[in-house]
Amino acid sequence: MENIKKNINILVASFLLFQPLLDLVTGLNIHILNFPITIGIILKFLFMLSLALICLIVYKKKKLLIPYTIIGLYFVFFLIGKIIYPTNLFKEAQELIKIFYFPIILITLYSIKDEIKISKMTLFTMLMTYLVCIFIPTIFHAGYKTYEITKAGTLGFYNSANEISGIISLLTPIMFIILLKKKNIFSLLGLILYLAVILMMGTKTPLLVLIITIFFSLIYLWVKSIREKTYKIIGISLIVLTIFSLALVFIVPKSNFYKNIKTHLDYLELDNVFEVFEEEKFVDHFIFSERLTFLARKNKVYDKAPLYQKIFGIGAYQKNKKLKMIEMDYFDILYSNGLIGFIIFFSIFLYVIIKVLRNSLKINYQSYMLYLSFAFIILLSFFTGHIITGPSVSLLSAIIILSLNKRKKKDLLFAGVNLEIGGIEKAQINLLDNINYKKYNVTLVLEEKKGKLLKDLNKNVTLREVKVSTNNHFLVRKIANYLRKLIFEIYSYQNYDFSCCYTTYSYSSNKLAKISSSNNALYVHSNYKDVYDTDEEVQEFFDSRKVADFNHIIFVSNEAATYFLSLYPSLKDKVKVFNNFINTKKIIEDSLKEINLSHPKDKKLLVFVGRLDDSSKKLARAINLVKQLNDIELWIIGSGPDENMYQDLVKKLNLTEKIAFLGPKSNPYPYMNEADYLLLTSDYEGFPVVYLEGITLKKPFITTIDVSDEEINIGKDYAYIIPKDEDKMVKEVKKILTKKKKIKEINLDKIQKQRIKKLEHIFDEVV
Repeated sequence: MENIKKNINILVASFLLFQPLLDLVTGLNIHILNFPITIGIILKFLFMLSLALICLIVYKKKKLLIPYTIIGLYFVFFLIGKIIYPTNLFKEAQELIKIFYFPIILITLYSIKDEIKISKMTLFTMLMTYLVCIFIPTIFHAGYKTYEITKAGTLGFYNSANEISGIISLLTPIMFIILLKKKNIFSLLGLILYLAVILMMGTKTPLLVLIITIFFSLIYLWVKSIREKTYKIIGISLIVLTIFSLALVFIVPKSNFYKNIKTHLDYLELDNVFEVFEEEKFVDHFIFSERLTFLARKNKVYDKAPLYQKIFGIGAYQKNKKLKMIEMDYFDILYSNGLIGFIIFFSIFLYVIIKVLRNSLKINYQSYMLYLSFAFIILLSFFTGHIITGPSVSLLSAIIILSLNKRKKKDLLFAGVNLEIGGIEKAQINLLDNINYKKYNVTLVLEEKKGKLLKDLNKNVTLREVKVSTNNHFLVRKIANYLRKLIFEIYSYQNYDFSCCYTTYSYSSNKLAKISSSNNALYVHSNYKDVYDTDEEVQEFFDSRKVADFNHIIFVSNEAATYFLSLYPSLKDKVKVFNNFINTKKIIEDSLKEINLSHPKDKKLLVFVGRLDDSSKKLARAINLVKQLNDIELWIIGSGPDENMYQDLVKKLNLTEKIAFLGPKSNPYPYMNEADYLLLTSDYEGFPVVYLEGITLKKPFITTIDVSDEEINIGKDYAYIIPKDEDKMVKEVKKILTKKKKIKEINLDKIQKQRIKKLEHIFDEVV
């Protein structure tokens, strides 16, 4: 059950991605086998049924039984009418399900609206798949014609020109969202493919929708530019528009679209398009493709129908002969499904629309384009049909409508490597513990779903894994990692309100954070002045991570932030400082648990907690300290690449009775509780989590690192700061052991609440 809940969004997104291929198979099925039931209809019905059952059983949305029951009762009365006035019962049932697919799928998805958030890249990929599946057969002169007679145009192997035109039209504003965000060669190729296909198809609607979308995009862009006084953008957009218009003037006359316009005018014996508006019959024929004529005919059939059929619908067939659809959805639903069917259908439709618009998104370019796509749903349902009466377009329409709904909680994503025991990993666990899960949904993406700290991960966090290939073959590794990133991007592009690369050094985490949200952050845990020998090397490190592309750069210490800004002064507005977080209550509780070790008699106990990595921690200094001073013992908690080297050094110096390697501990606090002093002999640190843990346990530090800020003064109130030179270190520690440090009382929980409030301002920022 929990797996279904965690993956419901991926399930819906995957079905959307699969739909172009499903419609392709359906088209082949109809044209080759001429069979009334297609695999597409079966799978779409099963998808709808599965979603309904998931909502009822897994999410326990019992209120759905009301609309389901009403629709079910209507189905019964409708089919009784087909028995009373005999026709093809099987085909009528099939048409009934196709028409009511939309209200059923809409109310079902609305019931779990906060679980469904489909990425715009998912929809863009869906569009590109349809376009490719039309383009490839066309260039090989294969596939089916858009129109049965007279007019030119190709549809690939798809069956319904109206439905495919509707899908392309509704996804056009979504395409603009992606094109504006991803200004690269692939976006340009996608736009060229889009233009080629809509001109090949020969239908009017997509081209008209494109023109409307360009018009409203320019209005938004120009209004924004005037408000922000960035007039240069207006000039650039006018140049691009001019080039685009000239290209269309050159290309359109060679297209199927233009050929069809000319054919239509010739058929009506008109010289130009403007003459169309001189007579009503020309408007009906040219603009509405005789839909007004079909409407009048259908109305006559409806008027002559028995009262029962007027109430419950005349259906799609009469005496086994299919009635001509008007191809204006509102009227088709009214006549085919009667007054009751019409009321049920649009009661659900209007209910969801009203609910969504009352809680709709604030206006930015993305939401602006979604509103435009929604407007196309309403308008095209009236003028061209097949928008809310065809399952493929219906599902897409439902997704677009629900995309306008503002979710109760904002979505945050953090990206890291794993949850093995380490300072960064513990800091990540602690940060996630301090987030308000009544306000936020949180996803943690790891390169490896492993580590002893997994069990400490907050139960409210959704854990995902995006593996990084370590294959020895360069090309295989590159392809594998590219494909994994691409799949992640398709499902998750800009799908979060905030994203964070929490592991500074990880290329994978860096890319995933940038993909997931435009409101993104890079978390920096070290002062890289101490990691590299020169400023140039530090800049090379940050440049390789494209640090300037992040919306926020968060440091855990003032020193690290100050040094960074000396190299990147232009990024001052992006830099924030937040010390690491801890869970004080859990630390105190865990520190009281029993261990099989106790404080040595007549000696001072020093405890080190951290990664055994000599490049930064320099634990050999601590070992030398124990060698020089007789009245101390050292417990070493942790593991790392230099663990064996340190153990060999301890054996070589005959210190095995004075120094104990305890290994990594998911709960180091009982051991820390035994300490007289916590020891840190590092060359550099960010803001060590162990400082806050020691302050919580009221344990003083002997340390080479002083990272203080306006709230916590490490050197003054909590630690003895010692030199890194080993001889001076021994002398200082010898003096310190004769003193007694009084730890300053501090309310860490209060400080952390203030910090998390500041972080929430970043989480809530709209970019």
